[in-house]
Amino acid sequence: MDSGSKRPAAGVRRVVAGSGLALALAFALAGPAWAGDAATANVTPAAATDEAIAPAVAPDTQALVAHYSVRDARGERSLILVRAADRIEYRQPGEPAELWRQTPDGIARLELFATEKRSIAWAPGDLRTTGRMPQWEQLASPIHPQLREKLQRDGSAKALGLSAERYRGESAEGQPIALQWLAAEGLPAYYRTGLAKPKTGDTGAYELKLVKLERVPAAEAFTATGDYRETDYADLGDMELDPFAAAYLKRNGHAH
Repeated sequence: MDSGSKRPAAGVRRVVAGSGLALALAFALAGPAWAGDAATANVTPAAATDEAIAPAVAPDTQALVAHYSVRDARGERSLILVRAADRIEYRQPGEPAELWRQTPDGIARLELFATEKRSIAWAPGDLRTTGRMPQWEQLASPIHPQLREKLQRDGSAKALGLSAERYRGESAEGQPIALQWLAAEGLPAYYRTGLAKPKTGDTGAYELKLVKLERVPAAEAFTATGDYRETDYADLGDMELDPFAAAYLKRNGHAH
């Protein structure tokens, strides 16, 4: 039910979404990347201005914050992944932030709309009923965890001063794939599907590059939701007079 009240960040929930990182758990957070082997990138050395931090394993009080640049047919944009032991958040410009949380009943999701200061909360039961319940391992990285199993190991590399494993292969569509993987962090440093220098209008090209990696106190790393008005997904069908709820249902093609 629409609480209309302010809830702390701990009460959050959510997962990733489709094409080109449209963070809206139609689920395929980094676009083709989430599809498994539809988006990949060749591995290139990080620029001198890129940053990295250690150690690889952070205490529960800290969150790992990975900053990525994404390039595909839609252009270039940023993607931020925030990951702690029991929470994961994805942020990208122009899209609602996606906040996922582990609960005793499964995974919960919270969509955060910064402009409206509204949020939509999906309980684990909502995600299961709509066929949108992800696996925690899928959320932990913008690249599907099974992708590496389909690629060939191709040596080692350095990314942001960290040791990375290099992989190459081909997607189901016959597109070349390149991946640099940070095993200790469980994250891609570089991922590309398609040619290294795609032609204009090449819709199959997708590139994901890690540009900064840091560890931040968990209390500061995630989006603060204290001033958001939270609405349960299950209550949206009874809120046809609420402009925000009506627009959300129309935009996401939901039918209650």
